[in-house]
Amino acid sequence: MNAVAAYVAAFAPVAGEPDWWLAQRRAALTAFERAGFPSAREEFWRLTDLKVISTQSFLAPQTVDGAKAAKLVGEAASLVPEAWRFVLVDGGFAPALSDLDGLPEGVTLVATHARPRAVEPLTALLPDGIAALGVAFARDGLVLRVPAGLVLDKPIHLISVQTEAGRGTHLLSRIDLEGGAQAEVIETYVGGEGALLNGAAHISLGMGSHLTHGLFVRSHETAQIFLRVSAHVEKAARYSAVPVLLGAQQSRVDLAIDLAEDHAQTDVQGLYLASGTQRSQLLTEITHDGYATRTNEVVKGVADDHAHGIFQGKIAVTERGQKTDAQMQSRVLLLSETARADTKPELEIYADDVKCSHGATVGDIDDAALFYLMARGLTRDEARRLLLRAFLEEVADQIEAPSVQQAVRRLLAEVLGASVDEVAA
Repeated sequence: MNAVAAYVAAFAPVAGEPDWWLAQRRAALTAFERAGFPSAREEFWRLTDLKVISTQSFLAPQTVDGAKAAKLVGEAASLVPEAWRFVLVDGGFAPALSDLDGLPEGVTLVATHARPRAVEPLTALLPDGIAALGVAFARDGLVLRVPAGLVLDKPIHLISVQTEAGRGTHLLSRIDLEGGAQAEVIETYVGGEGALLNGAAHISLGMGSHLTHGLFVRSHETAQIFLRVSAHVEKAARYSAVPVLLGAQQSRVDLAIDLAEDHAQTDVQGLYLASGTQRSQLLTEITHDGYATRTNEVVKGVADDHAHGIFQGKIAVTERGQKTDAQMQSRVLLLSETARADTKPELEIYADDVKCSHGATVGDIDDAALFYLMARGLTRDEARRLLLRAFLEEVADQIEAPSVQQAVRRLLAEVLGASVDEVAA
């Protein structure tokens, strides 16, 4: 039995789910059965390694290792010590490991299974078989709504962990900020050994609102992680995305951002660090469909050994997008002759009064800087790690939200050790 047939055979109703939701999942299953997995011949998927997920069926977990879950959640929670914590274990909401005490009145923060209508827009967004598979087998996710004018005084930290090897979990989430609301949401994904984690989220930002959205992958080195975000940004609203890929055999984050109204803006500060045979992929498509909208996108990556780093970024400006200001930059360090980087920036412009640019560089560590540090007593490995962290922390420096910035710095410290400032002190 091939992977598609195995998924179809494993499909089953979930106790208590509404009839309309079961019908949506069945429709998604039919779409998946027809489409199958994406083909490497498709431009948007040609750099993604589909062998593992198209030949192996990652069925739903059967058991939960409570002790392992608690340990993984504790490690992830240390990234953001002061936060409302929302935990998913093997795809299901884990209230015992969550901490939602003190959530302001009027804020909705619940599991998707309690509000399935909230993620209904995602059931219409089935651009490929992986998205259809996610809807068909979605177990849970986060539904967040922040009322107009409310500014959350600490972040919300969604932690998703997997405890059973070789299994698959599929998550659907929804985030809504009404006019003038502000929030920081950090999502940390800890994929299990040889497991698949397939998540999607729809974000809607009302007039003048601002969401800072961290998407952190720090999974087992054999995990497969696919995350998709669609964001609708209204007048004078701002969406700040911070994707950080520091683990998994393969991690792919897709951001589709629609700057739908005047003066809407987005910032993307992304980074990846890949080693061994890992493949890290970040794809962004930002559409400017309002007057005087703005994009500032910076992506930095490091690839070592036989790793492959990938960035595909597209900025599209419609005829309504006059006075658009959009800047995109990608910089990659390759640390071995066998490491590989693919960078594809793209501009598609149909307005005549815009300021748009993109730039991309691929290189190695500066030998003069390496010699300078070694001459002051550091070993070659210490000097190299220090320069790598300085290179990547330039992305963190641009993150305005303190909690997200500190979380990124903690992630880099876990992987690369002391910062430049700490060594100087």
